[in-house]
Amino acid sequence: RPVPRIHHAPVLRVAQDDYSAYALAVMKHPDPIGEGLAMEAMVEAAGPECIVPGQQAPLRLLGLKVWPLDIEMKFLEPFGRELHSMKKFMDKSCSVMDSSMSNK
Repeated sequence: RPVPRIHHAPVLRVAQDDYSAYALAVMKHPDPIGEGLAMEAMVEAAGPECIVPGQQAPLRLLGLKVWPLDIEMKFLEPFGRELHSMKKFMDKSCSVMDSSMSNK
């Protein structure tokens, strides 16, 4: 599955305190590791409330947020063919029964 491309800068809201001011200063610095402000970088997964531009928005289903998934349904094709042949058989049997009832 391709990674969604971010077309514009995401909005970040942070509570204002000493730690967040330092974190924002490190984030805005052009070379924080080279200048000694940080030792390493860490990436954290976005929570369920974060919507990346280009990503599908969640659907609300029975009060729950559900993200639509792309599922390959090719594995269901044999079942569909079998159900189609059963439908033909049932239609033929119903037509035979109807014709026998109408002859009486």
